[in-house]
Amino acid sequence: MLFSLESRPPVAEAPDAACIVGRAVDGAQAFDRGAVAEAFAMFVREGSLPVWKASDREATLVNRGGAVPAR
Repeated sequence: MLFSLESRPPVAEAPDAACIVGRAVDGAQAFDRGAVAEAFAMFVREGSLPVWKASDREATLVNRGGAVPAR
């Protein structure tokens, strides 16, 4: 699993904007691991950027982002 801050989403249909992308480099089964699920949850809780799951040629929006992070 590789997480990165990217300047555009992993799909052409989405508007260009910064986002977090979690890429399963060893296959989609990586999303089933507990530590991976917790890492996605951490980015979602932070809330300021959209969060995407990507594997092979597929990408799914997990959270739209845009929330003001709690201080």
